[in-house]
Amino acid sequence: MKKISVLAMVSILAATSAVAAGNSNTGCGLGSMIIPVQDTVATQVLAATTNGTSGNQTFGITSGSLNCTKPMKIVMNDQAQKFVADNMDSIAVEVAAGQGENLDTLLSLMNVEDKALAAAALKENFASIYTSTNVTSAEVIDNITTVL
Repeated sequence: MKKISVLAMVSILAATSAVAAGNSNTGCGLGSMIIPVQDTVATQVLAATTNGTSGNQTFGITSGSLNCTKPMKIVMNDQAQKFVADNMDSIAVEVAAGQGENLDTLLSLMNVEDKALAAAALKENFASIYTSTNVTSAEVIDNITTVL
């Protein structure tokens, strides 16, 4: 009898913590706010549909709201993000060289104090910043943030 009681307690605790952690099938967003308990297929589909049709997950992720967690590796400077997107090729050349006007501008936009040290670190870690020929500007920003 004691074994059954202990097993039941463990099951209840596991179920409660799973609900508290949110549903990994539908993710965060308005759907997770409107439908907090998603224990059936119907409620999960409704939550996912709400998230998809209202287009709110991007806002939730970037703002850290709507049951979303804001990413740790994010540069809050929109100017730096736009600058990298507009100057990907020249920044790649200058990161590889460890110097240049575009690299200096980017480091200024990112509020880097010791630009020479940062440029040297970026040069040394070029392969981890520009990971492929199809790397996106967002990935470059994340990779630079990781290196610095």
